[in-house]
Amino acid sequence: MEGVLKPGAAPLSVVARVTTWPLMGLLTLPVIGWALGGGIWHWLTLMVFVGMSVLDPFVGPDNINHRPEDELALEKSLFYRVMLWLLVPAQWAVAVFCYWLFTQGDLTVAEQAGVLLSSAIAVGFGATAAHELAHHGQRFDRWMGIFLFTPINMCDFAIYHNYGHHNRVATPEDPGSAKYGDSIFAFIVRSIVYKTLMGWEIEAERLRRQGRSPLSLHNGMLWMTVLPLAWLATMVALFGWLAVPLFLAHFLFARVLLAVADYLEHYGLARRRLPDGGWETIRPAHAWDDSFLVSSLLFCQIDRHSDHHANVGRPYQILRVMQEAPRLPYGYLVMLWVALIPPLWRRVMHPRVEAFWDSGAAVPHGRPENLPERYRASAVY
Repeated sequence: MEGVLKPGAAPLSVVARVTTWPLMGLLTLPVIGWALGGGIWHWLTLMVFVGMSVLDPFVGPDNINHRPEDELALEKSLFYRVMLWLLVPAQWAVAVFCYWLFTQGDLTVAEQAGVLLSSAIAVGFGATAAHELAHHGQRFDRWMGIFLFTPINMCDFAIYHNYGHHNRVATPEDPGSAKYGDSIFAFIVRSIVYKTLMGWEIEAERLRRQGRSPLSLHNGMLWMTVLPLAWLATMVALFGWLAVPLFLAHFLFARVLLAVADYLEHYGLARRRLPDGGWETIRPAHAWDDSFLVSSLLFCQIDRHSDHHANVGRPYQILRVMQEAPRLPYGYLVMLWVALIPPLWRRVMHPRVEAFWDSGAAVPHGRPENLPERYRASAVY
């Protein structure tokens, strides 16, 4: 990709070099497992995913930020958009293949479990690219993101995320911003349910402002619900009712993946309430940042999360590491596992959260009963 830059440009970040090829590789693993003869190879995607989680801290971060004069060329390059578009037919093809494979009568229970888990990871990680596309200014790109969300029943995410989360992040009004002391498992359930409800609320309010009924066909949430149901109906028609557990697995993995990522990204960080009742402008201090390379490859560099919130329109290939942001100790692929073990999470993160509060860069976000006493007076509940 150096060809899009002028001679003498600074080096590209690794993600800007390889774009979505790692996601494409992950997506093909269920097919490769089948081609290798099945059996234990049906678990190949899960094995690779765990292996990448182990590898991530040893590879370490890629902290390259592109120069402002290089960013414009990278942002305008059609190549990065095309690489995201290619994931749509690839994801749909692999998903249909997995439905076919899962519903064949000659698989053992262990092989079916391997196909179910492997396909959930491979297809579900399309959500990371879909998130990126959902932020693009071009309508075509946003629809391609919705198509990536369709097989995993997450189309409604585009409405909640763009018009809810990015406006209300790091406040008690956002179900995707975790409070200090929140149980990860309660947060997952609560965030999945309330994100969807907020999507319906956002659309209802938009239509009321236009003088239209929330029950009209202009309600985007209606279509965001119809698309995944149409996908499910098609899979059941093609492969029978055994397609339902695979659909649920794809849905649950993607939803839980992004819910846990939300938990990592804003845990314990709050924006200050202003005298007029509003909230201070979103700053890098309101999101946890990191740039561990292996994680960045699978998450479209969204782990550079502080820049993503401070500069919402910035595409993934030029997201910056923000020096003033709080830093996670490891990449997402490690921290996902840490978050799912609450005692380990508290041991790893609570000292970091409290040290960042003490710096004055952000105010505490938590329920009074969960906060150390010295923070209760200054906290946002």
